[in-house]
Formats: sequence, structure tokens, C-alpha cells
Amino acid sequence: MKIIFLNCWHGKIRNRLLNFIEENASKTDIFVFSEVTSEMSPVFSGKLVNFSGSYVSNSAKSGQAMFICRNVQLVFTEKVDLYKQQPGDTGCLQKVKLKVGNLEFYVGGVHGKALPGDKLDSEIRLSQSKKILESFSTENAPRIIGGDFNLMPGTRSIKMFEEAGYRNLIKKFSIKDTRGELNRRQFKKDEIQYFADYVFISPEVKVKKFSVPNLEISDHLPLMLDFEI
Repeated sequence: MKIIFLNCWHGKIRNRLLNFIEENASKTDIFVFSEVTSEMSPVFSGKLVNFSGSYVSNSAKSGQAMFICRNVQLVFTEKVDLYKQQPGDTGCLQKVKLKVGNLEFYVGGVHGKALPGDKLDSEIRLSQSKKILESFSTENAPRIIGGDFNLMPGTRSIKMFEEAGYRNLIKKFSIKDTRGELNRRQFKKDEIQYFADYVFISPEVKVKKFSVPNLEISDHLPLMLDFEI
């Protein structure tokens, strides 16, 4: 199976983004998007006709969306608030339980606290990681949690997932950049940040391939995981 996580940057690179979705639709089972405007969600649905969509609104500006291939059964979907929304915030945990044949598994799409922009630990970000982990703590089925966490790799907020038994695929595959060239053009050289996005998997998930291709479709790069459960 294949899953793609992507912060869509509110569709600012619309044509390239839609071309990317079209090109990957036939070979992807699950798309997990953040920074999706209410206008863009039905546009995505039009490109993903063999998928069922689930959209959650986080603000008047933005939300999150999952698109699940019709060969995969959606058992339930849940929105988990991670922090009190302030101006500039658009995030949450979008959690789904899925089933393929007799196999069940969970997917979590995360858009984490954006401020402060240093992406370092804060009380809110530590609480955010705790809430995500607690949401999945009683689930025995395989779990895949990914998206834009707005965190740097060395933070305690990231290490909490590793200590809870999740494999950090950004670390495991020595990924050096999840933001891409479009992000770098926005900042001075000494202000550039190369990380924000992660995929964490429980031990039962078998990785066939993981990649973060350098594509200019957003100010984040897509996280692409081929896996077995």
C-alpha cells in the first residue's frame, strides 16, 4: 500500500499540485493533506474520483483532508483538537481507522502548532505530542502518524514518539530536508529551516520504500511511504 502526506500550502502552486495528485492517484491508496482550503477540497475530490474524502475545518481559512481509495474501508474518522486555536493556527489531529480485508490499521494526519516559528519545544508543543500519543495509546492495530508537526528533529516533542516505540522515518532514512526550494526562497540563508514534517510508524508496519522527493508543489515536500501491514 502507499500513503502520501503533504502540506498543500493552501494550493498556492495549484497547477503543479493538481498534476502531482493526478499522476499519483492510480498508485496511491491514501492521501493525507493539511492546509487545504474549503475551496480546494472539492477540487481534490474531482481529481480523486475513486477515493472517498474526509475534510475537517480548523478555521475559516484552512482545514485538513484525507482521501482514501475505495478499496480501503473507512471504519471511522475523528478530529482531535491539539491546542486552542489562535490567529495563524489551522491544525489538529485527523485520525481514521481503516480496514483492508481482515486487517485493520490507523492513520493520523497532523498539522501542529505553527508558532513560535523556531519550531522548538514549548509547553503547547509538548502537550500536542502527548495528546497525539494518548489518542493512539489504546489501539493495538498498526499505526501510521504523519504530516506537518512544525517541529525540529532534536526536540523533546519529537523524541516522545521514538520513546513510545514509533520509528521516525525521517531519522531512519536520513532525510535532510522536508521543506524544499520554495520554502528556502522565503528566508534569508541563516533563517532557513529544513524540517517540519515527519512520519512515525508502529513496529507492525513494514516499510517497502520511503522517500521525500524534491518537488516544487508546495513550501513543503511530499512524504511518500510504501508499506505492508
